[in-house]
Amino acid sequence: MLQKNPQPFHAMIFLLLASSGAILRCVSVLQKENARNVPASEKEELETVVNTTKGMVKGFITNSSLEKAVRVFYGIPYAQPPTGKRRFRRASSKQPWTDVFEATVKPNSCVQTIDDTYGNFSGSVMWNANTNMSEDCLKLNVWTPVPSSKKPLAVLVWIYGGGFYSGTSTLDVYDARNLVSEEDVIVVSMNYRVASLGFLSFGNELVPGNAGLYDQHMALKWVRDNIAAFGGDPHRVTLFGESAGAGSVALHVLSPLSRRLFKRAILQSGSGIAPWAFRSKRKAREAARKLARALGCPTALDNKTLSCLRKKDPKDIV
Repeated sequence: MLQKNPQPFHAMIFLLLASSGAILRCVSVLQKENARNVPASEKEELETVVNTTKGMVKGFITNSSLEKAVRVFYGIPYAQPPTGKRRFRRASSKQPWTDVFEATVKPNSCVQTIDDTYGNFSGSVMWNANTNMSEDCLKLNVWTPVPSSKKPLAVLVWIYGGGFYSGTSTLDVYDARNLVSEEDVIVVSMNYRVASLGFLSFGNELVPGNAGLYDQHMALKWVRDNIAAFGGDPHRVTLFGESAGAGSVALHVLSPLSRRLFKRAILQSGSGIAPWAFRSKRKAREAARKLARALGCPTALDNKTLSCLRKKDPKDIV
């Protein structure tokens, strides 16, 4: 099951440097002096800590390309890592943590294939995962404007495309700092499992399928429970996505489990009834048997099949 998206505006700064090495050395000295003289209070302003239902998270403050301050939180875990016996299962709620979680580095991308069909052609490479790939990938990112409004802000939750076989929230084209700084909204994006790790189905209770959609559902529950702590209004959440993300949004609109977790929906270049967005139960079982056969596992789609697939390298599964 599923597919790709807008390039953020990146300001380009041109520095005219004199050829004299003395000037460069002078600048270096001044930078070191300034670094030593920054008051502690100002350093604290460059960091930000928020208390979530699972524990404290610390992000950072940066600027948009238009030089407006934005708070950023990368890689907040919203579910338990879907590894070991959790592979192919629906996401389970993240266990609380005691230390402050450093939400300052982009998270792992979920395991997926890399498109090298056209070599280093930027038009295709730009959509490839740009962080390390791991099954421990169920993380989300939050961007908020600074200073945040005293009034709770509207929230936009982004679901990436990629044909349901690829995609990640960490792509440069999904950076939301300009959007939040210009429109005074909060943006959340999440990773969800793709390819067979996210959408394998045996057509039975062992592997019912659509684990990737349940990942998204779990992330939406996190937004409901935590976005107020970031200055957001949990009653003004808009779910939006492109291609496979749009197909996902449509399915959440239809789902009685998800539809109360957001208020509005935006579908960009995709829908839940697009030919690439779903397959019949029979075809899903055929695909599962084909995968099991290719990996040397039993094809009965029973516990033996599941046990065998859980022992395989995740890169072989996708």
